[in-house]
Amino acid sequence: MPRAKCEKPPGPLPAIEHFRRLTFRFRDEQWRRLVDLLPNRLALLDVPSDYKENAEKKPHAPRWLLKTMADVVVHETEGAISSYLTTERVSSEYRMPTAANVRAAIQRLRDALKPFVDGSVDTDTADIVPAELDEALAARERQIGGWRSSPVSRRNLQLLCGAIRVFVTNIAGANDAMISNQDVLKYIDFALVCARIDHPHLGKHRDRLTALVFPKD
Repeated sequence: MPRAKCEKPPGPLPAIEHFRRLTFRFRDEQWRRLVDLLPNRLALLDVPSDYKENAEKKPHAPRWLLKTMADVVVHETEGAISSYLTTERVSSEYRMPTAANVRAAIQRLRDALKPFVDGSVDTDTADIVPAELDEALAARERQIGGWRSSPVSRRNLQLLCGAIRVFVTNIAGANDAMISNQDVLKYIDFALVCARIDHPHLGKHRDRLTALVFPKD
């Protein structure tokens, strides 16, 4: 890749305490619809007392007391969506690391190291920089060059879909409640619609949504 076409290196991020976490909440009717999309058995099982206690201690506690395991799934979905929305806002405000801009950062560092590598400085000064550093950076640059990168927004959406899929299937499985892949897709599709998150809708782009929720690699 010609260096002139490389992106700028990623910029520094502010301290974590400077980020304000966004909070998403389903409307009551949306909550009930999501519960209906889950296995009926989850709506019949009570929430463990320790989960209730921990949930009530969180900064953004549930709007009402969680009663069933189906409520737990929906509550955790809210949390995953809140994290996604926060990440998307941060990604839009700051230049996040990508394959292209990390390569640009490596190239900038290798350019700065040239006097130490080609003998342009005295031996004592050159010895400050490890002799193998440039080779290691070159190897890393080649490795990153083989990445199949996707836009940050798509990766964030895939992480969100994967997170929801995992706790839906894990909670269902742990409570002997069977749920098909199709029903998982219906649940995630409706949750994303409620949150107004742009995504491949199940009715029109089932294969694309499936690839996000159930990636092959």
